[in-house]
Amino acid sequence: MTDVSSAIVEPPRAAAVGSLVIDVLATLFIALIAALLSPENAAVAAPVGAAIALVGLVLWRGILGGGIGHSIMRLRSIDTITGLPSFRVMRTATVRRGGDGDPFALRAHPVVFAKPLPEPRRREAEGTHLRLLIDDGTTHLVQNTAIIGRNPTTKDPAVALIAIPDLTRTISRTHLQVEIAESGVVVTDLGSSGGTLLDTDEELPPHVPTPIPWGTALVLGTRRIVFEQRRRSGEAA
Repeated sequence: MTDVSSAIVEPPRAAAVGSLVIDVLATLFIALIAALLSPENAAVAAPVGAAIALVGLVLWRGILGGGIGHSIMRLRSIDTITGLPSFRVMRTATVRRGGDGDPFALRAHPVVFAKPLPEPRRREAEGTHLRLLIDDGTTHLVQNTAIIGRNPTTKDPAVALIAIPDLTRTISRTHLQVEIAESGVVVTDLGSSGGTLLDTDEELPPHVPTPIPWGTALVLGTRRIVFEQRRRSGEAA
């Protein structure tokens, strides 16, 4: 449903109060006329006349958004959601008629286009794998993409999970993402608490994919991992 609330041009509060005062005076005037027309039954005629006037004003306000006071003050009551007259009391607004603003104008929204998906990185050659050589001699083979950590998790079933034991807890649960690229590996620190260092003691910026050549060593917490290229087929990560 179109939201017109931001396009509503509200009048000064004095105009709305003035409209209400005019409606009250009009109701009292009609009651007075009814009493004068039936002086012998003035006690009954006045309340009946006031009630008829009140019902008429309510219907006028609910169906057309107007009234005696609104007509004089050039106002109109509309629904804050649909921009149309409504019998609802709790979600209505009074707007000025004939002004520069259009209460029925649609609210403009900026057009936001989805960011183009990055082109998939191609492996240098069919059968090129990444071998992770951990400092304790453990090795892991990665065919495409993997997440390394103390106890990594992911919702993508195509991403391999590589858990590295770390009693010092300097490696985050989900620490680093690695992906095979054309000329090496692209690594991304996933906002780890201990950070990720290159051999040069340069720290990787968090959440920024960083390409590294084959044979590069990274330090995750207190553990060191070498990223080696292997051309082996039939191996799974």
